[in-house]
Amino acid sequence: MNARLRALELDDLARVRSWRNHPNVSAFMCSQHVISEQEHQAWFEKNRNNPLKLLFLYEVSGEAMGFVQFDKKSIESDVYEWGFYINPDAPKGTGFQLTSLALNFAFQTLKAHKVAAEVLEFNSASIQLHVRLGFAQEGVLKKHHFLNNHYYDVHCFGLLQSECKEN
Repeated sequence: MNARLRALELDDLARVRSWRNHPNVSAFMCSQHVISEQEHQAWFEKNRNNPLKLLFLYEVSGEAMGFVQFDKKSIESDVYEWGFYINPDAPKGTGFQLTSLALNFAFQTLKAHKVAAEVLEFNSASIQLHVRLGFAQEGVLKKHHFLNNHYYDVHCFGLLQSECKEN
């Protein structure tokens, strides 16, 4: 399998936005509204040159299969928060492949000290994936996120570089 991460480009935005707006993806996001072309373009322009934000397209044999973002907590820190989603039509296992490659990139290339994630309580697939990848659940923010007239718990996960090497 020829898989890689590459910088997100302007030509990728329509595809990535269509994935993000797909009901099977947006249902698990903190913000579930349909993202307009203008909103997505503004997000990209704001973040593409931000040294604390890294935006990547995940490709397998040249075919776009997913998106991953790393948010560095500060210039001085090597702690990153990540988020990701895959093409809703991607084959089973794509999420694990994307996240495994992305973690390798984070710890080997970015020299991350830690990768962290926040997952809404009803996203059981993402919770299970983080556990499978070796993340520790570091806490639960009780009734922390308000969405669709309801408060939801947010599960906090973290993986240290030293723990990743052990796993």
